[in-house]
Amino acid sequence: MNLFDRLPPGIFNPLTGRNNRRTWELFVRLSERFFGPDSVPPFPDGYLLDQVTKEVERFLLDHDWDDGEEITDTPIAAKAAELVTRLSDTGWLIKEKIGMRTFISMRPTVMRFFETLQQFATEDPQHIGGSIQLVYSQLQSVQKDPQGQAAGFATAAQVCARMINSLNATTIRARDLMKDLIKENTTPGFIKRFFAEHIGELYVRDFKQLRTENHPLSLRFEIIHLVTEVTSNEIQRAKILTGYVETSGLSPVEAELALDRDVDRFRRLLDVETFLERMDRVMEAATQRALAFINYRLKASDRLEYAIEDTLNTMTRMEKAGLEIEGRLLPAPPIVSEARLQLPRPAPIKPKRLTMLKRELTLQQKAMHELRRAMIASRDMSPAAAKRFIESILEPGQTLNATEIPIKEVRDAVSYLGLMRIAAQAERTSHRNRNPLMQRLGFNAKLNTNDKEKAETDLFITPNFSISRKENYAP
Repeated sequence: MNLFDRLPPGIFNPLTGRNNRRTWELFVRLSERFFGPDSVPPFPDGYLLDQVTKEVERFLLDHDWDDGEEITDTPIAAKAAELVTRLSDTGWLIKEKIGMRTFISMRPTVMRFFETLQQFATEDPQHIGGSIQLVYSQLQSVQKDPQGQAAGFATAAQVCARMINSLNATTIRARDLMKDLIKENTTPGFIKRFFAEHIGELYVRDFKQLRTENHPLSLRFEIIHLVTEVTSNEIQRAKILTGYVETSGLSPVEAELALDRDVDRFRRLLDVETFLERMDRVMEAATQRALAFINYRLKASDRLEYAIEDTLNTMTRMEKAGLEIEGRLLPAPPIVSEARLQLPRPAPIKPKRLTMLKRELTLQQKAMHELRRAMIASRDMSPAAAKRFIESILEPGQTLNATEIPIKEVRDAVSYLGLMRIAAQAERTSHRNRNPLMQRLGFNAKLNTNDKEKAETDLFITPNFSISRKENYAP
């Protein structure tokens, strides 16, 4: 299913433009005040329009709203009403008029969408240990009650997938953070952000304990064992599939696919070591780069500042003494020097001549080649092959019906079908005159139109036809 099949079409419109940050803050405020988990509407149909509009007015008074280059004297109440109308038109809010009063509410789908965005905007780096412990405890419950804990099995699989993605995101974030830290102009600012964000948030938090024996990540092999045990046992697997059908409303085939997908998510835990090694390399490279940058900023930058300060002081003293400044900081390079001469071109390397080697086929390759040749030959239905088959089963002037044609091998079956096709085409005079091969076969094939019965053999049921070999035929 596509994302836009579940959301209103214009839901992203308020988050664009110059007021996108203020609009998001307005969403957060409305969620905390009206549509959050702790908010209970006073009416079954939601909140009154006046309540929501007044809250938007208070928000506009607390925050500056950019109206563009034009200076307008629009009252704050009109701006708030316009904002509520826009949120209703774009699908964030639902405006319903019941009787003489207008109520405001929010769709459950939009509410879930906002909670997901809010979690993404506010959540901290994930603790791997807590996620692993949660998955392990859930799988123990699934082992005791497979059908009742089927939903928990799917949720634990999603937690595993998010945890692996978190490890990958931590690696990418470490690289991006170093690119951002290099842009710091001051050395104290760089050092403060390096230890606060890189060391404090990425390296120290849970990452330094991932390889210890007491860390819950060591339970990943037991998790894989539990998953294999409950999914390989036919009884427990059937109970989990029944739980999938009952909780998710899936068909049996869709439940099988969903279970296999969740098992693959659990097995991604086997790739954790690869992610940890990559994180080690990234963290070590980032730390070395940061230390080298700090060393450069503490030494080279300070010395260069001192040199510039001494140069300015010297120029000031020379100006006061009435002396002219001659020369430059770096002398000009000589016009003619060995460094400016063009180096001789290296002689081209002659390619080594290699003799062509004849490829020798192995016994298996030779056998496969001969088998393919025999297969192609047995399926040959050229005029020459048809003629050979007729000569092997008929004497000159002899006639056979379709049921009398012997079929002993694959080549005979192919020839039988080819003769049936020739007999069907022989009824059309235009086709026979247009194809000279039909006139040089040395035999005649025709359908028995008078006989309405089918020709039944051990392999085929075809229209009844007969084959007669010509006498004294000279090709």
